[in-house]
Amino acid sequence: MGTLKTVRHRRAAAALLLPALIGAAGCGTGDRPDAGRAVYGLPLAEQFQAATDATRGAGTAAFVSTLTYGAAGGDAVQRAEGTQDYARGTSRVDLVFGAGRRFPARSLAYLRQSAPDGRQTLATADEDVYVRQGTSAWLKYTPEAVNALGEATGVIAAHAAGDAAPYSGTLADLVPRVIPREKPERREDGSRVYRVTVLPEVAAELLPRDLQSLQQDWGAEPVRLTVRLDSHGRLASATADLTPVLARLHEREVLADVTRLRAEYRIGAFGEPVKGKGPEGGGEPVKDARTVLVALAAIADGRCADAGGTGLGTVAVARPVDCADRHDLRVVSQVEVDRTFPGEHEDMSAYRYGLEQCHHDWAAAPDAWERGTGAPEVIGTSDLTVSTSGGASETAVTGRYTCYVTSS
Repeated sequence: MGTLKTVRHRRAAAALLLPALIGAAGCGTGDRPDAGRAVYGLPLAEQFQAATDATRGAGTAAFVSTLTYGAAGGDAVQRAEGTQDYARGTSRVDLVFGAGRRFPARSLAYLRQSAPDGRQTLATADEDVYVRQGTSAWLKYTPEAVNALGEATGVIAAHAAGDAAPYSGTLADLVPRVIPREKPERREDGSRVYRVTVLPEVAAELLPRDLQSLQQDWGAEPVRLTVRLDSHGRLASATADLTPVLARLHEREVLADVTRLRAEYRIGAFGEPVKGKGPEGGGEPVKDARTVLVALAAIADGRCADAGGTGLGTVAVARPVDCADRHDLRVVSQVEVDRTFPGEHEDMSAYRYGLEQCHHDWAAAPDAWERGTGAPEVIGTSDLTVSTSGGASETAVTGRYTCYVTSS
């Protein structure tokens, strides 16, 4: 996996209407007729990049970003709300994920993989990302920590400061990558509304990392994006209808119960003082993630770990602890799968065989391990190779899994 800087431009999230921000964005917009000339005076193709520069030039801003999954039983919403200091390259953001009581359980399970329970606070300082659950100490994910802990940290790495903003992973990242082709609608307050399209593979970067990895070909149907710039030429809002991306996931039987997917971003309060200091400057306890966390695949059989508070929404990375202390899982074994079958089987996976071995290992585990634990599970990776020789085909599946049980 690349460094945090490499990963940080790969995703974008979305946004929710915040009245306070809308009001702040509109303050003083009619005081100078030429306020947005530095943006609107440029050729149309250059205006989005200039708008990004103008937004950064404001110095600071507040924003709300959401990704809303709609289903017959209600919505599930990933929401990020916070402030950004462009000059310092820092941000501080509250993250929360919530779903209606009737939101489909299967789809919710997919979304939970990148959306930890409870409210989290996240801060960025250039390439470093800090995460805190409740009042716990901050965990600091440096580029070195990301490289050491692996792909599971991508959900955190995606928010490191980028070219568009100190907090990456929102629609603000997409705007400078789009070239408007038609003149915008001009509103009475001097703002402009652009209606453009985005390549589906670019729009898919709005999705959580685990959903991105499920699909390679996002098809050809473009995603519709609406962008509003204020009278000064600064980004005020962006919305995207991700129905084409959602349709491709349905082909993989993923989020099959979700019928609507919408990304939104609202930004305002330009130039207002940012409250609070960063974790390092505020005297708060900070721990380097690389020194307290390890990949679950590196934990020995029978040892225990705590996967809560990592900000990752997965047990793939956890904090090793003594089994006599508070923990939420125990590693049973490390499982390797290497099987070959005659014929072509494109839908085959090593997961089934890894889980079978996991159950066998659990059955042979010491009786003392069974107290207060649930059914055995596996987490890991699977590879498939189809080869043909002499007119005959065969399929090889390999995988590396960690077998574990969770505490009740």
